[in-house]
Amino acid sequence: MTRAPAQEVRPLTFEVASVKSASPNQNAVDFVVSPGGRLRITNLTLAEMIREAYQFKYYQVSGGPAWLDTDRFNVEAKPAGQPARNEVMAMLQALLVERFQLKVRRETRQGSVYELLVASRGPKLKPSTADNSFLRLNRNTPPDLQGVSYTIVGQKVSMAKLADDLMGYLQRPVVDRTGISGEFDFKIDYAIEGHSETGPSIFTALQDQLGLRLRTAKGPVQTLVVEKAERPTEN
Repeated sequence: MTRAPAQEVRPLTFEVASVKSASPNQNAVDFVVSPGGRLRITNLTLAEMIREAYQFKYYQVSGGPAWLDTDRFNVEAKPAGQPARNEVMAMLQALLVERFQLKVRRETRQGSVYELLVASRGPKLKPSTADNSFLRLNRNTPPDLQGVSYTIVGQKVSMAKLADDLMGYLQRPVVDRTGISGEFDFKIDYAIEGHSETGPSIFTALQDQLGLRLRTAKGPVQTLVVEKAERPTEN
C-alpha cells in the first residue's frame, strides 16, 4: 500500500516580528490585520493586546502587573503564507508568550449578567425575508461631537446573535432567554447613559422598540487571569 505523504503543519508563529515601546507623544491607536495576515498594532497596552488575541472583553480579563494597562507598544509582525484571521490571533498569543513572558489561565466565575427577555406586552419583531445577515452600529451625532446617539441596525438576526452583540455595548454577558426562534430585521435607536436628551437608554429602547427587556441576574462568566507578564526586550 502506498501511503500519502504527510502534510506539513504550519507553525502558528510569525516569521518576523518587532515589538517596541510607543512614543509618549503618539496619539494614533490601531489594530490592523492586513490581507495576507500581516499584523500592525499601534499604541496599545498589553491588556488591550491580550483582549484582542484571546477575544475577551475588558471585564473578562484580570490580574497581571499594574503596567499592563499603562505601558503602550507598537508591534509589526509578518507571517509566512496566507493565514486566516483566527490563525493570526493564535500567532499573536504565541508572540505575547515569547516577548512578554505572558502566562494566563481560563476560569469560569459567577458574576453579573443580563438576561434578554420578552417584555410584558410581547415582542415587536419583523421576521426577515432577506438573504444576507448583518448587525451594525451607526453613530448619529456629528463627527466633531462626542458620540452620544446610536442606531443598531439588524438584518436577518437571531435573538441569540442580538444578545451576543448587546454584550459589547453593555460590557456584561447577555444571555438569550426570549425563547424566540427565527431571524428578524430591526432598528434600535438609543443614547448612551447620561444623555437622555438625545434619545432613550438601551434598556428603554429595547422595550419600547422591540418589545424586549433586560434583567440583571447571576451567571457563569468566562474570565482570563493573567498570572505573569514581563516588559519585553525591544527588537
